[in-house]
Amino acid sequence: MSPHNGRHHGQWGRDGRTASFSAMDTSAGKLSVLDTRIGSIELDMGLPATDDDVRQLLDASDFQRACQAYLWSLPLVGLAQWQHAARTVLGMRDYDMVVYESLADQLGILMADGTLPYVIGLPELSRTGALIIDYPAGSSVGVILDFWQRRIQELGDNGSDGGAGGTYLVVGPGQKALSNVSNYVVRSPTQNILVGFRPLDHDPARANALIDHFRMYSYGTQMQAEPTIILRPGGRAWSQVPPRGLAYWERLSEIIQRETPLERDRMMMAMLHSLGIERGRDFAPTARQRRILEDGALVGELMARAVAFRGSEREQRYRPETHWREVLPYDAEAEQREGNLLDARAEYFYKAVAASDLCADGIGTSHICLVANCDASDRALDGGRSYRLRLPARSFASKEWSLTVYDADQRVLMNNGLGMAALSSRDPLRHDEDGTLDLYVGPAVRNGWEGNSIVSTPGSAWFALLRIAMPTEPTPPRAPRIPDFELVFG
Repeated sequence: MSPHNGRHHGQWGRDGRTASFSAMDTSAGKLSVLDTRIGSIELDMGLPATDDDVRQLLDASDFQRACQAYLWSLPLVGLAQWQHAARTVLGMRDYDMVVYESLADQLGILMADGTLPYVIGLPELSRTGALIIDYPAGSSVGVILDFWQRRIQELGDNGSDGGAGGTYLVVGPGQKALSNVSNYVVRSPTQNILVGFRPLDHDPARANALIDHFRMYSYGTQMQAEPTIILRPGGRAWSQVPPRGLAYWERLSEIIQRETPLERDRMMMAMLHSLGIERGRDFAPTARQRRILEDGALVGELMARAVAFRGSEREQRYRPETHWREVLPYDAEAEQREGNLLDARAEYFYKAVAASDLCADGIGTSHICLVANCDASDRALDGGRSYRLRLPARSFASKEWSLTVYDADQRVLMNNGLGMAALSSRDPLRHDEDGTLDLYVGPAVRNGWEGNSIVSTPGSAWFALLRIAMPTEPTPPRAPRIPDFELVFG
């Protein structure tokens, strides 16, 4: 953190209270020492007395800015990193789409569900100009996000085309919406966007046909444009997870150069200047700035973890008798009503990317998403220990559900080397005679329960997501009772 001048007395003053200006002696020629949260500051008539005191205060100021900038920028850096990885590792262009189908493909996506494929493109409107999307007919769920991960258009079954397909025109900042060229016009406040969808047809041939019929190109270039290429990772390791250390700020600086600042973010953008991050300026931090940025990324991420795993929201449980919490997609519209909800946004986007919330539900159904960060004793879930989730008979009104396990450090699917990190209602699971369903997560598989087990990785913590499809018509069912994970061995 920030350097101290050798007079540090801990987080609080000597008397155990926070420092107060009323305690300062501002008499002429009088020196005093004020104990503060960042250490002791020597004052001369109420002003910092030495260059070291001034440096300590300014370093603390920039460190605090770096921590808050980390929390603020998580959704932007998450998509910027995805775009960077898709371009540099997978060879994606502005008009291409990448299909992330297998568990290995989805290991780079924050909180992916490991079931249906994700089909994702990340075009840059300042390069493409007005963009045409020919969206295919068929059962699918899709979305267009701006680069702050706010939904600006739904596609497919729940979108404007209702599954019948259609032509969407997407225009970015400063671009004009053209008339009579599309069924639907989409206006993006950012230069970069995410276009994503998931085919819902369980027939692989029909699902792949829908993917192959997707087209994306610049307006006016349909005949001469290069075709949309459907890419696949093909075993190449890639990651959308925001990087750590100085690389985080490199990615933030790079996307800031290519984006249009939003009015709501101008104050935060100004706070980045003293850290060496500014539009129109190469990222070349000084040694002092590097130290502060690296510390800010470290502590900023710890703050995000505290909010995401153990924050103030943890007492708002799904039901009072359980540690499960309901995961709700971040409500971007709340920013218009309540301002920039920094902690709520950090809580969601530290663990997830909005594209991973593409709901694999059809018309007439919704889903609830529950997260377990701890066991029944309120302890972290340990990859070196074995746990049981005992679900009573008829726990769910719906027969469609899935349980997915994630590595807590990277917030991605548990990489146990087996290519399987989820169980669902589609699997041939073993039930007890009374209908009870026992599911196990641990480093070793219990004999006779292989089909009901997810293998964890020793030495790392994990968390679990339970997705339950819920019918919405005629009336939603009551919230099902879900017990906590119980430690059974280790």
